[in-house]
Amino acid sequence: MSTHFGGTSRLTYGLATVPAPLATDRSAHIDIVVSNSGTEAVLCKQILVVLPTGDLAQDLVPAGHRVVPTVEPADQWTVDEIESGVLLTLPQDDMAAFTAGGTPLTVRPASGESVSLTTHGLLLRLKDFKANGLAGTALLRVRETVSVDNGQTWETNQVVLPVAKYPAVEALTADVVGDLVLREADINGNPGSVPVTLLAPGQKAILTWAAPSDAICDVYFDGRHAGPLTGQEKWQFPVTGLTRDTHFHVQVTLKRSGDTITHHLSTAVAVEEPVFPHLTVTGDLTVGKDMNVTGAVGATGDVTTDAQFLDPKGTPLRGKQV
Repeated sequence: MSTHFGGTSRLTYGLATVPAPLATDRSAHIDIVVSNSGTEAVLCKQILVVLPTGDLAQDLVPAGHRVVPTVEPADQWTVDEIESGVLLTLPQDDMAAFTAGGTPLTVRPASGESVSLTTHGLLLRLKDFKANGLAGTALLRVRETVSVDNGQTWETNQVVLPVAKYPAVEALTADVVGDLVLREADINGNPGSVPVTLLAPGQKAILTWAAPSDAICDVYFDGRHAGPLTGQEKWQFPVTGLTRDTHFHVQVTLKRSGDTITHHLSTAVAVEEPVFPHLTVTGDLTVGKDMNVTGAVGATGDVTTDAQFLDPKGTPLRGKQV
């Protein structure tokens, strides 16, 4: 966690990264928290965040890569990337009011514009972007447009948030490996948001898991092997044609500082109306409804029925004559 570093501001800014610290040429998340730690209420018209883009050590996001930002509370704020690396955060109303800690607040802006009270801070999230490939410190610049006199006058302040990037090969960060989940595929073949534990016969699904993009992954299921898989930002493996309950095992291999690290992930899914090429029952077998047999049935003991065994023409079948 970093508090605001350079410049002065009316609001307080904190920054956290996942992983911490960031690793070069790897997926990254950044959270920026905005709140009012002062003693007077602050009106805010906008917050502009500028991410350094390019391929130099002082840049954060590679040139040409887009960042997908989100903001909370989403019912009071919006955020958009208005140009490469420039994120504009605006209140849903004309302005937002950050209350001072522990102080009751009545806001009456001079302009009479509508105001949203922000009592629990603002969270700006930058998810699933890729840090560029050079170690160094990138400086995020945050510009706020605020007022501390109920909108009589407005000021623009800038603070700088430093973000360090380290070489991934040095293993200064903990690799995120896990979250093996089978998800139902939507009409476009993309994984849904809800995990699935029961599939209809032949239903399409997507196996997803978390691993660094430089990992080597092997998928094992139903006596089959897929892989090695490499170079995925979001690890996905389409699954189709399952006819019985299936166990999935994913082996994730990483090279770190000259060492090989292996992780093992597993999950399972049930299939409705499973099909078995062969089935051996050593105890009693009870069938509650009709049983359809398309091949031969052999028995070394008695076969008992409360009704009759019928052939396709409806003729009762008799046991084999000795």
